[in-house]
Amino acid sequence: MKKAAKSALFSATLALALAGGAAVSVAITSPQTPPPGQSPIFDDGYVDGCRTGFQDAGRDGFQLAGHKDDTRYLREVDYKTGYDQGFNACFQEEKAHPKIKSDGGAHS
Repeated sequence: MKKAAKSALFSATLALALAGGAAVSVAITSPQTPPPGQSPIFDDGYVDGCRTGFQDAGRDGFQLAGHKDDTRYLREVDYKTGYDQGFNACFQEEKAHPKIKSDGGAHS
């Protein structure tokens, strides 16, 4: 194979690899989406924790969104683990990247 053809093949392969990696990292870095491969109970806890994390961090539109099922939190390990992970992910996301209010100002 000639040098130019090898270079073109390498570039195309690299571009596909980077594009695939970019798509994966976008899915993984969304704090509102539970990590893949978890139980439905974990997912329930994650969603509840995320909403509460946004609420506690002051995200606009989440003032009344928080919910924690105290019974499940105390009795179901997957719910508790999911809740804690979701809360931390969304709380940290809001603190690191505050959502802009509709009036154009970021909230604190």
